[in-house]
Amino acid sequence: MAPLKICVIGAGVIGLSTAVCIQQELSTHVTVTIVADKFSPNTTSDGSGGFWGPHLVNPEQAGDINKWGNLTFDYIFDLFRSEHGGEVGAQLISGYCFSESAVLFVDKCFGVRNLTKEETFIHPEIRNGQTLTTVMIDVKAYLPWLMKKFQANGGIVQKRHISSLDELSPYYDVLVNCTGLGSYQMLGDHDLRPVRGQVFRVHAPWIKHFYVDIDPTDPDNEYYVLPGARDVVVGGTSQVGNWNTQVNISDRDHIWNGCCKLLPSLKNAKILDEWVGLRPQRTRIRVELENKQTNTGKRVIIVHNYGHGGSGVTLHWGCALEATKLVTHALKMGVPKSSL
Repeated sequence: MAPLKICVIGAGVIGLSTAVCIQQELSTHVTVTIVADKFSPNTTSDGSGGFWGPHLVNPEQAGDINKWGNLTFDYIFDLFRSEHGGEVGAQLISGYCFSESAVLFVDKCFGVRNLTKEETFIHPEIRNGQTLTTVMIDVKAYLPWLMKKFQANGGIVQKRHISSLDELSPYYDVLVNCTGLGSYQMLGDHDLRPVRGQVFRVHAPWIKHFYVDIDPTDPDNEYYVLPGARDVVVGGTSQVGNWNTQVNISDRDHIWNGCCKLLPSLKNAKILDEWVGLRPQRTRIRVELENKQTNTGKRVIIVHNYGHGGSGVTLHWGCALEATKLVTHALKMGVPKSSL
C-alpha cells in the first residue's frame, strides 16, 4: 500500500520539529512534506534566544505547559549530552531571575533556590528572586540541523504561500497546521494576537550567566541578558497587539538603558544585530485534531499546533510529540485518500 501523505505547513521551530517527529514515529507509513513561505534564517523562531523558560503563556493551561515544557527540557538536555550538542549549540546555562514574586514553571530546572543575601545585590533595585540552571539552544543552528535531518529522512520541501488549507487538502491525507501567527488570516482565528519582541544580539564573551528581570505586573518592563553559543541576546519588549516589525528607536533606548542598568558591563559590548519578531499568542495554545469538510465536500483531517506565545522553543518538542500522537490517531481512524 502506498504511504499516506502528510503536509506540515510552517517551517519555524514548531513546524520543523513536528515534521521530524512525525517521520520518526511513522516513517514506514507516511511521506511528509513541509510547505512554507519562510525558512531559516527568516522565520520568527530564528530571532529567539533559545532559552528554556515558559513565557507569555496562560497559567490556566499549566498542566499542558508543564507536560510539553518538561518533555522539551529533557530533549534539549539529551541533545546537550549527545554528539550533536556543539552542532546545535545546546548548553546548560545558570543565572538569576529577579522578581518580587515567585517565578513560575521552573520546577524542571536544576538547583532552583532563592537568592542569598549577597546575591540580592547583583540587581541594582530588586532584592528578591531565584537562581537556577536551565537549558538553551542556538536556534539559528538548530533549525538548519532539523531541516537537514528532515530531508535526509526523505522529507519534501515546498516554498509557497498558503492563503487557505483548502489549497492543500486535495493532495494530502492529513494537514498539520504550524503557521503560528499566520493562522490569524488563514483560519480567521482572532483569538491570536501578536506580541511584538525587539532584541539586540551583542558580542560580550565575558558574560557567562543569564540575567532576567521580571515584572509580573508589566511584561513590557522585563529585561533579559541571555548568553548563547555565538552571541548574547539582550531584550526586550512584549507589546500585545503591536504588528510593527520595524526596529523602534524608543524601544531600542528603553531596552539598552534598562539592561545596562541591570548589567553595566554591557555598555562595552559590540552590537551585532537588532531584530523584531511577532510572537503568536493565544488564550490557549492550540494542539488539537479537527475533522472538517471543505467547500467541495471533501473531509479533511487537520492537526493544529500553534499559538505558543513566547514559548515556542520551550514547548516545541513536547508539542511535536503531542501533534504526532494526534496524527497517529487520525490515521488509525482512517482518512480519505488524497486525490493525487
